[in-house]
Amino acid sequence: MKGIYLLLLCCMTICFEACQKGPTTDIPFRAYVTLPPYLNTGLSHHFVLQNIPGVNFDNLVNAQPAYVTLTVEYGEINLDFIHQAFLSTKKESMIREMAYQTDLPISNFRSIQLYPSILDMSEHVTQDLFEMELKLILRSIPVTETRIRIDFGVQGELGG
Repeated sequence: MKGIYLLLLCCMTICFEACQKGPTTDIPFRAYVTLPPYLNTGLSHHFVLQNIPGVNFDNLVNAQPAYVTLTVEYGEINLDFIHQAFLSTKKESMIREMAYQTDLPISNFRSIQLYPSILDMSEHVTQDLFEMELKLILRSIPVTETRIRIDFGVQGELGG
């Protein structure tokens, strides 16, 4: 019986050691997009966010999306005109979804949260400059030029 407990203890120790992660750090980013007035509701609209400054971590092992918030800075009084929103990484012709929110509720809020995807962004955020793409599907037509602030962050895992 002692052998079984000893074997179980060894297995648990090995699993615990294998699952250990390095220290983590939160890395915030900010970008802006200006929507022109009178965008059509029948189409999806793609906005490329260029020249986002990256971070300099030589020991960044993994960087998972942590949060994405879209906030109205000026123009429309809230974001109720947006039906669906997707934020993606963009590298050359490859686009990978970082966060999304489908069927946004009508809430009269000036900001909305997107759901983070499972995606390793370490290759993107460690570049000097990187690009993102915001895809919007609208439920109604915005009648004024609207500037949206995009705050997003990744949780980076640092290696030895």
